[in-house]
Amino acid sequence: MKLYGTKTSPYSRVIRVVIFEKKLDKQIEFIWIKTRVPNDPMLNINLSGRVPFLLLDDGTGIEDTPVLVQFLDTLKTPAIFNHGIGSFDLNYLRLEAMTRSLLDGVSVWLREIRRPSNEQSPTILLHEQARSTRLVSYFNEIAAELHLNDSLNLAQLYLFVALDLERQIPLFKWRALNSNLVKWYDKIETQPSVRSSWQDIRTGK
Repeated sequence: MKLYGTKTSPYSRVIRVVIFEKKLDKQIEFIWIKTRVPNDPMLNINLSGRVPFLLLDDGTGIEDTPVLVQFLDTLKTPAIFNHGIGSFDLNYLRLEAMTRSLLDGVSVWLREIRRPSNEQSPTILLHEQARSTRLVSYFNEIAAELHLNDSLNLAQLYLFVALDLERQIPLFKWRALNSNLVKWYDKIETQPSVRSSWQDIRTGK
């Protein structure tokens, strides 16, 4: 199997963590690409051009982070990322949706600041910065919530990867007023699968 992604894609980072957590890294080859470029070669592999994209050995392709997580979770037992699916845990699913909202918003912010300055939208920048401030403050208040502190789940990964985008967004200064979330982030960062996913980015292996 081959996983196509970019080193700066937060969604690719989520999938890499899942792969290491499930100990599937020996079965999946990471292929780094660049997207949104003229004559994008990725379009020959995935018509939508989206990453992360998993190409199976039989030529089947899978995209979309939640779908990829569910698929990867089936490849090796036990299933550890199926929170809220079989038993319909509404509290967990609400949390996952909110953490995904933060990640989606911060990702839009990141894409916007990468545009040439004359193409950037001040309205979008202000909107996403304000959204991130509201949501980060909320997560700081509930940092002790059970689903944010039990076994690793997709909600935790969405939140961690969103916060980790501070590395790429200079104005995303969430730490100063959110000490509970700083402690939570530091704890998640020590997870072996999380550390391995970052090492993979730095080495390019």
